[in-house]
Amino acid sequence: MAELKILAGSKALQQIRANGLSPQDIAAVFGASGAAKWLTIYGLDKAIFSQWLVNAEHKIDLFGTSVGAFKLAAAAQSDPATALTRLANAYINQQYNGEINPAKVNRETLAILDAFLTEQGIGEILTSERFNYCCGSVRCLGGLASDKETSQKLAMVKAFLQALLGRHYLRGSLERAVFYSGLAAGWNNRFGGDGFKTHAIALDKENLTAAVLSSGSIPVIMPGIAAIAGAPTGIYRDGGLLDYHAVPANVIDTRQGLVLYPHFYRYLKESWFDKFFPWRKVAAEQLDNVVLVSPSAEFVASLPGGEIPDRNDFYRFSDNDNERIRRWTIAKEKSEALGLAFLNLVKTGDIAAVAEPL
Repeated sequence: MAELKILAGSKALQQIRANGLSPQDIAAVFGASGAAKWLTIYGLDKAIFSQWLVNAEHKIDLFGTSVGAFKLAAAAQSDPATALTRLANAYINQQYNGEINPAKVNRETLAILDAFLTEQGIGEILTSERFNYCCGSVRCLGGLASDKETSQKLAMVKAFLQALLGRHYLRGSLERAVFYSGLAAGWNNRFGGDGFKTHAIALDKENLTAAVLSSGSIPVIMPGIAAIAGAPTGIYRDGGLLDYHAVPANVIDTRQGLVLYPHFYRYLKESWFDKFFPWRKVAAEQLDNVVLVSPSAEFVASLPGGEIPDRNDFYRFSDNDNERIRRWTIAKEKSEALGLAFLNLVKTGDIAAVAEPL
């Protein structure tokens, strides 16, 4: 079984077919939203950050939203394998014991952050000589900024209809917030390439945990995050609303190298709302220098139930949490094969033969 699918934009594919893929080629690594789906590629991320990118001789930009922000905050620490494992185990072992409500979800999410985002880890992220860490949230406008559940639900319906008409209609509801560390002068000007108002906020010890939490604070399901140190006044929520599977060109200037995108799907959905529109997938023309690495259909079929873990499993297995934990643990363990497959492809140069166009 071929565990991995390697898809690349035109520039990236040309480079891979000519020279293979090395850590020196990578300018940035992106991490998508997707909650429990990330467990499918835990082992891939672990191999990339703890064994492959350690050989890079330059600083690499990281950008993620929601669980993508979580995993990259783990990956940016000095021992990424340990931090990623703590994140995965804490995520798997969330406990709700009955009704799932915002207070419980917020409590469990904070417990997840506490498991891998320690005071030492925060210091390592902020002073990293290997990575510029960034996470994306949205500053909410109108009803999405309300703390009332009904107002949020109505605002989400409105945003859904706006998204149906076109992404640009969301500009009246959402502003991008990029929390960043370790970036060179002028980097701020690279944020917001898609026309959305974008706030660039420097990370420090006072705001990093709140910023990462805001990146995964799902409307209605979780409270919004207010009073983030250094950020404009407002309510901040899940960055996946705008950058669900973030398009690199929307966020940073990626002309200096390739963007590595470990992902659980073989396609990207630009905003959270786009997942409801089957015809909405990011065009290959927007991903010219992206290398998308994802599990093959055969690998997914080998997972419990033949499917990728999903946040809805909390509801599906609400009366049998042990089964959810069992399935998610198996997915996490099997994902180690993805990491081994990737390391083999880049070491042998076989990635040049298996890479396909996006």
